[in-house]
Amino acid sequence: MTRDANTMRACLRLYLVTDPLLCAKAGLLHTVREAIAGGISMVQLRDKTATTEERIAIGRALMRVLHGTGVPLIINDDIDAALAIGAHGVHVGQSDLTPRIVRERMGPSAIVGLSCETVAQAAAADPLLVDYVGMSPVLATPTKRDHAAALGFTGLEAARAATTLPAVAIGGMHLEHVTRVMRTGVDGIAVVSAVCGQPDPRAASLALRQAIDEAVRDMTHPRIPNALTIAGSDPSGGAGIQADLKTFAAQRVYGMAALTALTAQNTRGVAGVHVVPPVFVLQQLESLFDDIRIDAVKIGMIATADIATTVADVLEERMRGPVVLDPVMIAKGGAELLRPDAVDAVRTRLLPLATVITPNLAEAAHLLNMPMASTRAEMETQATLLRALGPQAVLLKGGHLTEERSPDCLVTSDGVHWFDGPRVATANTHGTGCTLSAAIAAGLAGGGNLLTVVRTAKQYVTDAIASAHRLTVGHGHGPTHHFHNLWNR
Repeated sequence: MTRDANTMRACLRLYLVTDPLLCAKAGLLHTVREAIAGGISMVQLRDKTATTEERIAIGRALMRVLHGTGVPLIINDDIDAALAIGAHGVHVGQSDLTPRIVRERMGPSAIVGLSCETVAQAAAADPLLVDYVGMSPVLATPTKRDHAAALGFTGLEAARAATTLPAVAIGGMHLEHVTRVMRTGVDGIAVVSAVCGQPDPRAASLALRQAIDEAVRDMTHPRIPNALTIAGSDPSGGAGIQADLKTFAAQRVYGMAALTALTAQNTRGVAGVHVVPPVFVLQQLESLFDDIRIDAVKIGMIATADIATTVADVLEERMRGPVVLDPVMIAKGGAELLRPDAVDAVRTRLLPLATVITPNLAEAAHLLNMPMASTRAEMETQATLLRALGPQAVLLKGGHLTEERSPDCLVTSDGVHWFDGPRVATANTHGTGCTLSAAIAAGLAGGGNLLTVVRTAKQYVTDAIASAHRLTVGHGHGPTHHFHNLWNR
């Protein structure tokens, strides 16, 4: 097998790392055979508890399975076993044998892979010795308990940018992560439990391969992103799905909407709410997912526990892209938009599905059963506590703090990030929360990095508020100007 970079990138597209315990029930050879039929492009024999002799025996059997498929076999950290069976290469970690020793013993035509757990390690990988890097772990994983701190998607993106070597992402990788991971620029994804131990390894591999190939096609031939809002309707146009759809359009994203509630409201307040039956919410969502590619979901007004459960069930099963949750509870005029029994359902079912949640101070306090934060330190504490409930990131909006500027606190796996924006003296703030979360969803639908997306979304909302004086809508809390950057008069 040649060691050119393009061949290596193709081999890394869907990389199976074996686990003897997870594969025990179906059998390692059966699992690998079925996985290859599903689209696996490289196999690594990893068994830290086996002896070299045992690895040689297993490796020879695997070589027979792989014969004629074009799929290379890599041995994890055992040069003697690799040489004995004629394996295509060896993969080592930072604390294993050095790439130089592996190259000297394996020869110039062998594949040498190196695990990189930090940006610095990725940057230091020598292209003369190493053929590809495995960036790990992206997420925490039980299949390798001695792993370093998780890189997260932002860390993965930085590590990828630090090297020109072919790169594969590994660590906690499952079907729902494919699109986000491939958008970081890696050449493929390495999986363990997503295939090993699955009831149908072929079907699991096929689903992963199709998702990876689709993500690559999307990056090669960019297409207009599709975003779905699941929220209530505001007939005055300032909030709810109306604000979301305007925001999607302003961000050049195709928008769709599934209604959870109809409201009777204007800029002065909410006069009534008609909740959509959960069975019809389900019907709307199934109709969309059955036919349309959905690149991101924004969740707004949920209204009831039954609707929260319905939405969670659908997203768990069918949504593979980012989910932005704006836990709408109280309208600008003070009307309750989330029933008390629904708060727990939002907390336990929807928060764990979210890529990012965007509560204001009152909503965060309600979700945590704590007093509302009144300082930046308290904001950071509450955002961290909210992230512990399951979302990948929390953007806690500090507009209600009594400061000259409006601070927002973003907590991710990479740490705490603050975004300070100017306060605009205006009454036109109706739907600002809906607009911000929709703008974030639009940015993520297009494959943007969360930090960049949040920064861009905040600027969009700030400009929309600052331009709202050009609108003459109602006599209360007026809407923001969603199309401020498109309408010239």
